[in-house]
Amino acid sequence: TPELREKLLSVDSPTISNAIELLKLRPRREGFMGPQIACRFPDLGRVVGFATTCTIIEYDEKYPPDPAERFKWLESIAKSPKPCVCVVKDMCHRKGWYSHWGEIVGTQVQVLGADAIITDGAVRDLEALHDMGMKVWSEYVVVSHGHIDVGLAGIVFEIGGLVVHPGDLLHADCNGVVKIPIEGLADLPAAIDEVLANE
Repeated sequence: TPELREKLLSVDSPTISNAIELLKLRPRREGFMGPQIACRFPDLGRVVGFATTCTIIEYDEKYPPDPAERFKWLESIAKSPKPCVCVVKDMCHRKGWYSHWGEIVGTQVQVLGADAIITDGAVRDLEALHDMGMKVWSEYVVVSHGHIDVGLAGIVFEIGGLVVHPGDLLHADCNGVVKIPIEGLADLPAAIDEVLANE
């Protein structure tokens, strides 16, 4: 609901993490991405949204891949519950050397309803992404897009130490990225209030 989204966005990711601990739905060592996934634009604020997933792969420019998976991925963003975030796993031979994410792809997914990109790969066009308000978490920043495309869309994978399924609810800010267990969502606002009161 809009009210629940506002509640989740009113607090930082460590508070969300602490509130989830109170619900005892998973070990404290699990449920978040590691320090390699960095927030590129802290000033753009927090994001909460449902994950859409894809991998990116390198290809020989003489033999471009079938675009079917790229269209499948874009369709998944359009059909995803909103708000949504794009989670992208870099499967390239030289991980982090080529950027799938820049001004053009950022614009495409924003038009389709995505609020953010979270990737263990690279991004570029930082000024343009910032100007359009696209929130970005990445492991790398690089200048070139090389020859890459979507490998597989709508799959489960590990990124930054966190297993992400399509449809997972993620909360992210300048501290990092945490997954919110859907089964605890109804109890989370009260747990957040308890954390804040204790602090």
